[in-house]
Parts: sequence; C-alpha cells; structure tokens
Amino acid sequence: MHTGTATNSAGPSKALPGAGWALALLIGINLFNYIDRQILSATLPKIKRDATIFPPDSQWVNTKLGALTTAFMVAYMCLSPVFGRLGDKLSRWLLVGVAVIGWSLATGGTGLATGYLILFLTRCLVGIGEAAYGPVAPAMLSDMYPVDHRGRVMAWFYVAIPVGSALGFVIGSQVAETSLGWRGAFYLAVIPGLLLGIMCFFMKETPRHVAHEALARREGSDVHAPSYWAVLRELKLNRSFVLCCAGMTASTFVLGGVATVMQLYVFEREARFTLDTKAIDRLRTEDRYRRSDGSLLVPEAVIKKLEAAAGSDVLTLAQVETRLKGAPGTPGLLTEAEVTNYQGDVLDASPAEGYLTNGAIGTYIGGIVVIGGLIATLLGGTCGDYLRNRGVKGAYFKVAGWGMVIAFPFFLGMLFVSFPLAWVLLFVAVFFLFFNTGPANTILANVTRSEIRATAFAINILIIHALGDAISPLIIGFVSDLSSLHTAFVGVSLFIPVSGVLWIWGAKYLDEDTAKAEGAATSS
Repeated sequence: MHTGTATNSAGPSKALPGAGWALALLIGINLFNYIDRQILSATLPKIKRDATIFPPDSQWVNTKLGALTTAFMVAYMCLSPVFGRLGDKLSRWLLVGVAVIGWSLATGGTGLATGYLILFLTRCLVGIGEAAYGPVAPAMLSDMYPVDHRGRVMAWFYVAIPVGSALGFVIGSQVAETSLGWRGAFYLAVIPGLLLGIMCFFMKETPRHVAHEALARREGSDVHAPSYWAVLRELKLNRSFVLCCAGMTASTFVLGGVATVMQLYVFEREARFTLDTKAIDRLRTEDRYRRSDGSLLVPEAVIKKLEAAAGSDVLTLAQVETRLKGAPGTPGLLTEAEVTNYQGDVLDASPAEGYLTNGAIGTYIGGIVVIGGLIATLLGGTCGDYLRNRGVKGAYFKVAGWGMVIAFPFFLGMLFVSFPLAWVLLFVAVFFLFFNTGPANTILANVTRSEIRATAFAINILIIHALGDAISPLIIGFVSDLSSLHTAFVGVSLFIPVSGVLWIWGAKYLDEDTAKAEGAATSS
C-alpha cells in the first residue's frame, strides 16, 4: 500500500500537501458555478421586458425563456462525458482553468446579447464550459484526500448547490433593479470567474495513476488509459456505481421537477387575486409592465378587455383562468393567444391583499432550500464518514438511502396539510432530500479507480440529468395538464422512496467494490 503523500486508486493515506488550498479554490469555483446558473433565473423578468431581445410582436416568449435553461442543460449533460474522458488524460487544473475562463466569458456574452439567438447561444457555451469542469473537480478531490475523509470533503464541495443558487438569485435580482440592469448582473460575474480560472494555472497538478502505471510496467503491459468502451464495461459491472447512479437519477428526477414547479404549486394553492381597476391601472402605469423602449407589455387592447370585466371579488388561480379563458363552450375575456402571452403579467398585477404573493412564496422557498440544504449537505457527508470509520457496512449508502426514506412522508404530508404547517413539513423534506449529496458523490469516488474517475463522474452526470431533471419538469407538466399539479406532485413523490431503496440495496456491495478499487494499489 502506498503511504505518505503518494496517490493511487485508493487515494493517499493522508491529505496531500496543498489539498486545503485546492479544496478552497474548487469550492469557490463551484459556488460561482451555481451563482452563474441562478443569475439567469433571477433576471428572466427583466430579460422578458427588453425590447432588443423580445420586440413587441414576439410570440411564445415564456417558452423561449424556458429554452435558455434547456440549452444550458443539454450542452452540460451531453458534453460532460467528452470532457470527463479528457480529464482522465490531460492536465486537470489546466482543463478546469480553461473551462472556468470559458464559461465566464460566455456569461459576459449573455449580458452583451443583442437578440434572442445570441442569448441562446451564450447559454449553450456556458453549459459547455461547466461540462469541462463538473466531472473533473470531484475526481481531483478524490485523489487529494484519503477515503475516510471524502464524505465531508464532498459535502463542503457540494454545499455550493444551495448556497450558490441562493446567492445567484439574490445578486441577479438586486443588480437587475439598479442602473446596471439585467445585463450588469452578468457583467459582474465575469471578473471573479476569470480570476478563479487564472488561479488554476498556478496549482500543482494532482498525482494520479501511480498504481496503474506501476502494475502495468511490472507486468510488461501497456500503460495507456483504458478505452472509453472498456471503462463503460467496467462501470456496468460495478454494482455500487450502477445502484448509486440509479438512486441519484431517481433523486434528481424529484429534485429537478420539484425545484422547477414548487413555487408554481404553492402559488396555485395559496395565492388569490382581484381583477379590479387598481390592478388594471398597474398594467398601464408601472414601469415593470413596460418594455425597455417604453411600450406596454400588455397591449392596450387587452387591457381594455380586462377593464370591461373589472370587479372586486377575490379569486383563486383557477377562477382567474376560467374568467380569462372561458369555461368549456363559453368564450372568455381573452383569446387563447392573449392568455398565453399575457396571463402571467395580469396575475402579477392583481394580488389580493392579505394572501401570499409570488415574491413572498419565492422568499420562503429560497430560505428553506438555503438553510435546510446547507445544514443537510454538511451533516450528510460528516455522518457518512463517522459511520464508515466506525465499521458500519455500506455507511454512505445507508446515510443516503435512509435520508430519502425519512423525507418521503414529510414531502407527501406537505401536499395534504394546510399552510403554514406545510412550510414546516417542506423544510424537513428538503433537509433529508439534500442529506445524500455528500455520501452519494463519495460513493462514486470510492468505487472507481483514479484512472477512470473523471470519466465515471461524467457518465453519472449524463445519466442523472438525461433521465432525471431533464425530463421530470416535462412529465410533471404533462400530468398536471391531464389532471392537476397536485396529482403530478403525488406521483413524483413516489420516486423518493425508490431512490432510498436503491441506495439501501447498494449498501451490501459498497465495501467490496471499494476494496476492488483499492486492489491495484494494494498489489503494487
């Protein structure tokens, strides 16, 4: 077994010199990664109102806005395997540095966009940059720290998900309200990204492949890395890797879908509206309902239709939609195209007093995700290390799996109890839904050899997104159109215990598969 600071498939016997600085830099990059993602979400209302992006005659504006996130995700998940493979062959700090600088410049390009097509292309470029970073960073950390520390290390690395997402939303929304506008929010993200990327070029390359190369030379065989198809065959036979990917896919299916429409779900349940003259006046007079060129977001002809049916009664979302669209067989106030293009602004202008607004709902959900997600991510990784170091078989799988099992009744209960108690149940559910972040990624690191680890993380990224959050929002939307969003949420919640069972199942294989990943190191 290698000792000291040498690294091998099992990892070093203690943290490598400079590992703390490397971890801090990678945490900073990952934090910036999620800040950048959410800046877009926070500035969408302003982008929608920019006449250079969407002229007054633009159609399907909301669909086009949603496609910006889809463009990023498709580029990210499809190209991760390519860059993961490069990460197993090239200088990883060089690859990470180029990736960070690349997506930072693409972020600045988002702010410079003079039309929708350019905006769309820059989000694709951001996805490409993050694809070059996502699978490589956790593989690097695995080579810097011993097996018994990886849970907490991964937890600190992935704590950027809740914290960075919240910071991105706050920074984006606040800067967009200043004289810098929505474009300024993207400009501000460029300099930190460039500095973080440049710092990567001064980092010492992490040792790797020691055991693989020593064993290969001793046996007189080729020292080159295995082919991509050989890696796939190896991972397919790795039971812990397969079950971890399956569990993460089910978990990502839930989290991705819920994150996309949770605010809409609460909004539909709790928000109330009054289509009175005050609401209609807002559509005419307030700056937030005007494009950058001064034209009205909701045309005067549509406002006049609303004005003719103004009233003081308090309506649910369903009642507002019926009034605007009309009941089956009866005409509504607006045409189908007008409802598609302007209903969101009409709802935004007409909240009833004393009820939850869209902004308040977003604040509550954001607070729950940040606080619950932050604490749970750190505790989950620490708990996994603690149990493993005390001889608990399959500790990381058990921590991840039982967290999901506990989360299920709280999430399901949130769907059936009234607010404000539902907020409490949602907090507990979110806490345990994030509890697996550190342990699950630690499993991926521990059961794969250093030589193929970046490729393994990349394949995991492709699988969990392609079969998880890339399709779950679409499925939830389809089910909600057939029935209701409530029914869709009940259905998606069933994947929570499925994820838990898959992880608990994997516990009996984890120690054996971890030992196999260490085998090359032991034999050398």
